[in-house]
Amino acid sequence: MPTARKRKTRAPPTPRRRPPGLEYRAKSDGSWYSVRLALQEGSLRVMYEEFLEATDEWYDPPAAGGDLASPRDVAALRARFRAVSTALEGARCRDLRPGARLCVGCDIVVGELKFYDAVLDSVTAAKHETVDGEELCACRFTVRWTEGPRAGGLEQVGIDKVYCVRATRPVQDPVLSQFLDVVTKAVSNVEGNAMTTGARLPKTGEGETAHLV
Repeated sequence: MPTARKRKTRAPPTPRRRPPGLEYRAKSDGSWYSVRLALQEGSLRVMYEEFLEATDEWYDPPAAGGDLASPRDVAALRARFRAVSTALEGARCRDLRPGARLCVGCDIVVGELKFYDAVLDSVTAAKHETVDGEELCACRFTVRWTEGPRAGGLEQVGIDKVYCVRATRPVQDPVLSQFLDVVTKAVSNVEGNAMTTGARLPKTGEGETAHLV
C-alpha cells in the first residue's frame, strides 16, 4: 500500500477528478497503481485509485523546495508514469509471443495483490470455454519477473493476473506535461545561473597584483 505523506499546510479542496488514464510506479514499493493527477498550488498531486486521500503523493517544484533538482530527476519522474495496462482477454491469449511485456499480479502477502512488470516466457495452452457469450481462458502463463521482490524468477499465473503493457512512452498527459515543463524550465534557469556565476569568478591567481622581490 502506498505510504502516506503529510502536508505541512492544509491542502486546497480536491479538484474534480478526471477518469483514470495513467499508471504510476510508487516510490514506496515499486508496484504499479492506477492514478489520477492534479495540479494544486503549483505542486503535482498523485491520487491513487481506491485508496484514501491520505496516501496521495506530492511532488513540489524547485521554487517550493522540491527535490527535482536536475534534468535526470525530471526524467526519472516522467518514467514513473505510463498509459494504463490492458487486461488480457481470453480470445487474445494466442496472440502473445515470448518476450511480450506484461504487468502481472504478484501475491506477496495473502489477500494482497501487487502488480510488477514481467516478460512472457511461455504459454501452456488449455481448452477455452464459452459462458454467457464470453470466452474463458484456462491457459497458464509462465512469466519472468523484471521488477519487484521476485525479479529474475519464473512464475506461472492465470489470465486473471495478466495485463499487457502499452508501448506509449513517454506518456502523454496534459497535467503531467504542464508540471514537468515548469520544473524543466526552473531547473534550466538554476543551472544557467550557476554556470554564469561560475564563469564570472576569477580563476586562481587572476586579479592579483604581481610583486617584485
